[in-house]
Amino acid sequence: LARLNFIWKGFINMPSVAKFVIKAYPVSGSFEYLMEDLPDSIQVGGRISPHTVWEYVEKIKASGTKEICVVRFTPVTEEDQISYALLFAYFSSRKRYGVAANNMKQVKDLYLIPLGSSDKVPHHLVPFDGPG
Repeated sequence: LARLNFIWKGFINMPSVAKFVIKAYPVSGSFEYLMEDLPDSIQVGGRISPHTVWEYVEKIKASGTKEICVVRFTPVTEEDQISYALLFAYFSSRKRYGVAANNMKQVKDLYLIPLGSSDKVPHHLVPFDGPG
């Protein structure tokens, strides 16, 4: 990630669980609107089952009118890493994904998907289009 430019820097906040500074790096899709639309702080409003997310993603892909962007979030400091790990453990242990509660203009839905370093990327998201 050191050679990649991050496209966003801000907070991820899930009250009573964790709040930390994070950078978003491009993985797949177009990020022009994403950079403009993401707020200073992404508020995590709750959790959702992976099955529900993937059903929705398949509908979006089938419509051909919406775009899916994938980013990788990385904590900024060692202190942020601790809070990041807490939020990861919160979702991972419950087998749930996070849902952003912010209302954004271009970004309709934002999900936080906890992937461990050895986890495979969900097949619904591949193949990647590459950033840009």
